[in-house]
Amino acid sequence: MTLIAALEGKDGLILASDSRGTIGDPRGLTAINDVHKKIFSLSKYCGIATAGSAELNNQLIYSFTKRLEGEDVIGIEEIVQEFFKFSRSTFQEWFGEKPFVSHGQPIVDQRPTMTFILAGYGKRGNGNKKIYLLSSNLDFAPQLCTSGHMLAGVPQYATYLIHRFYNPEMKLPHIKSLAAFLIQETATQDPKVGGPIRMAQITVKNGYKELEEDEIMTIVTKNEDQNGKMKDFFFKKPAKKGKRK
Repeated sequence: MTLIAALEGKDGLILASDSRGTIGDPRGLTAINDVHKKIFSLSKYCGIATAGSAELNNQLIYSFTKRLEGEDVIGIEEIVQEFFKFSRSTFQEWFGEKPFVSHGQPIVDQRPTMTFILAGYGKRGNGNKKIYLLSSNLDFAPQLCTSGHMLAGVPQYATYLIHRFYNPEMKLPHIKSLAAFLIQETATQDPKVGGPIRMAQITVKNGYKELEEDEIMTIVTKNEDQNGKMKDFFFKKPAKKGKRK
């Protein structure tokens, strides 16, 4: 399983994910590893985050990006429409008449779940920032985000937190911290989320750029320090007042 997130700030977009892969039926015994890459560039001004069947997702994205080579000026709207058509036809080619996910059927008889969040700008960085969700369970129909943020994978805890803390006036430094915080806090509650946090930013000036590990670790450490201060706020005993002379 996983947690992926896209957040819109005043000066750019952030894509973030954990790096945990869960192997096996989550209703039974599972194994995990923390080496998965779930964030990719689609063009200079557009990125994608994935959740679900990791290897299938990666193959789909690899095949799609090969089709986009030399087309860096394509904007988010055009990419979403092309990705919708490509994903739908490829999925049908792979799995034919297998039914969509149903909790009453054995997993082997279902189509696998593949979920994608796409975020970016229009052509050459022009136009408004946009975020879309596409899922195999809805035949990859593009879902346009109007709230400034989108979550997928294991979103329950992060949904509560983002409703509490997100503000569309935030700029990139704060959006980065919030994105990391969503994954950090979810990982403390659900073992299907974990491992190193990955993050990319998309701006008009620099386009798509993945953050270095050191920068992400600095953000994570700062968040942990803030959590410690919050615990002190609620639980630290007040200092004793000095005696009056």
